Formats: sequence, C-alpha cells, structure tokens
Amino acid sequence: MILSKLKDFFSPVNNYADQRSYRRMIMTNFILVAILVSTFIFFFLNIYIAEYTTASMDLMGFVISAYAIYQLKTHHNLEKVSLITTISFTLFFIAFVYLKGNDHFGLIWSIYVPIIAFVLNSKKIGFYVSLTFYIIAYTLAYINIGVWSDGAWTGYDFLRFFFASNILVYMLYMHERSLEISDFILKEVREKELAYIEQLRQLSITDSLTKLYNRHYFNEFMPKLISLAKRKKQAITFFILDVDSFKAYNDYYGHIAGDKALVAIAETVIKHIQREDDFTFRFGGEEFGGVMLSDTPEETLEHVQQLCSLVEDLKIEHKASPTSKYLTISVGVISVPYQQSLSIEQMYLHADQELYKVKNNGRNHCSHLAIKS
Repeated sequence: MILSKLKDFFSPVNNYADQRSYRRMIMTNFILVAILVSTFIFFFLNIYIAEYTTASMDLMGFVISAYAIYQLKTHHNLEKVSLITTISFTLFFIAFVYLKGNDHFGLIWSIYVPIIAFVLNSKKIGFYVSLTFYIIAYTLAYINIGVWSDGAWTGYDFLRFFFASNILVYMLYMHERSLEISDFILKEVREKELAYIEQLRQLSITDSLTKLYNRHYFNEFMPKLISLAKRKKQAITFFILDVDSFKAYNDYYGHIAGDKALVAIAETVIKHIQREDDFTFRFGGEEFGGVMLSDTPEETLEHVQQLCSLVEDLKIEHKASPTSKYLTISVGVISVPYQQSLSIEQMYLHADQELYKVKNNGRNHCSHLAIKS
C-alpha cells in the first residue's frame, strides 16, 4: 500500500492527448518533487548552521512546491501549476541573490531559474522570465563587484557569470525550439500515417470499380447492424440486386462498356439508398446489395422497388436483352422485424430466393418477403 502511494505521488497522471503536454507534465512533476525534497533537506541544514534567513526561504520553497504538487495531483491544471512554480521560484532566487549574494558561491543556484522557466512553460514565457530575472541578477552582481567578499567576486567573475548564464538561456531556448519543431514534424508524419491507414482501410472495405462496400465488409458489418436494429427496435430490410442479362451485355458491347454500366448503376443505387442507416454493397460481378433500417418496412420496400425504374431510366442501350431495349435490374428483398433472429446467411438466402423468383418471372421488377414478428 505504501509503495503504491509513493508510486502515485512520484509518477505523473497520463491524461494528456499530445506528447508535448505529457512531457511537460512529467518534467513539472519531477522538478516539483526535486524542489520539495531539496528545500526540505536544506531547511534543516541551514537551521543547523544557524542560517535562519536562508532556512526561512527554504521553508517558503518547500511550501510552494508542496502546494503546486497538490494542485497538480488533484486538479491536473498544468498551466496554473507551471505559472505558480515559475513566478514563485523566480522571486525566490531574486531574493536569494539579493540577500546572499555570492556567499559560498551561492549565485550558482540561479541556473535553476531558466531551467524551470523553459521546461515548465513555452519557450516564449521561458525567455521573458529568464530575461527579467537576469536583468535584476546582473544589476545586483555588477554593483557588488568588490563588495561580495566570499567567493572573491570580481569583474572577471561577473563576466563569467554573464556569459555562462546567457549560453545557458540560449541552449535552453534552442532545446525547446528543437522540441517544438520535432513535435510539429512528428504530428505531420502521424497525420499522414493516419490518412494513409484510413486510405488502406477504405481500399480494403470498398469495391475499386463502383466504390460501394465489398462483400468482406458486408460480412464484417452485418452483425453490428443486426445488433443496432435490435437496440433501436427497427426492422432490417435487405435486398439483392442483379443486372439482367449482363453477360449478354458484356459479350455485345465489351467489358469496358460493361464496367461503365456497373458504375452508372452503382451511382444510382448510392444516390437513392443514402439515409444514415442505409448501406450499399457490391457482392461481385453484376450483383449488388443493400441494407436499410426503418420503422416502416412497407415504405422501405416501396423505396427499393423504385430502383428498377430508376435504372431503366438511365437508358443504357441493351440490344441483346430479351427484357427491354435498355439495361434493367431484378431485385429480391426481405424484411426482418427486430424481434426475429435471422442470421446473415438466412437473410441472404431468403433475398436470393426472391431474386430468382423475379428472374423466373420476366425480370425487371422486385419481389419481397416479409418475415412476421
């Protein structure tokens, strides 16, 4: 139990969608814990050596970091915690430089200001916080040349401090800039990958010629649609559509013309069967299918029946057809109420039987079977 609590305390909450925010969350958590532990230790060390002013500053740092960790763990407000931490410890180190100067080379602790400012915030905020801090720190350091005795503070030491701190700020800025660029590039790459994966997925579930869903997707999708129909308490209307005398059409006009005719029929089906719960498929060759959910299967049947006239109205010439001078279709339909539990195979078989009734009775019309509830 204790180890679990410690793990929760030292590890960040993973509730950020983007990588950059999560990285900031990890670093903020780590820095706050490091400050909490170090200020706790230095508080007692400074009490021991009778540095009561420094000890009180350590205590203040401990309280601030403890409050920031509490906010981070309970409210997960990264922006608020980052701002509180940055402002508080910038003021903390300004006070430290003012009160302690370079005693025991204490000025070296000021390197934590730009680190905290850049890591916990954007590079813009990090730069401005660092600039503000160092303007004050440089001023204090310059006017105390020859005054800060401990650490032998000279003009040369000031220049070394000046250039070292500027190099540090520059390196931190460029580091954050490089992370920003790499995150942007990585985001672009991921977006392209997702688009490519989606493209591959679409290719795997659609027919390349007609752009209708394919038989594979029909088999995969139908169980979900049957479950959806039961939840919505709607009937399923399933139809199989077959192009009449299509082999004769291909033999007479050629396969290129046949492909064009299939595309035209598919476009007609897509335009006509287009409600939210309507789905259309190409099962192979000249055979198409469709699934529709509705509260009124009778009206849905009438809607499907209109496909016969719509396809004939395309006026695609078919001189080799015994049915019509134009290309026509035959349709077999089955309506299943949500109370019934027919399998995909059973629905397909019933619709196929209705289709053959049409084929045996002159083609170019629709036959329907209604399963009773």
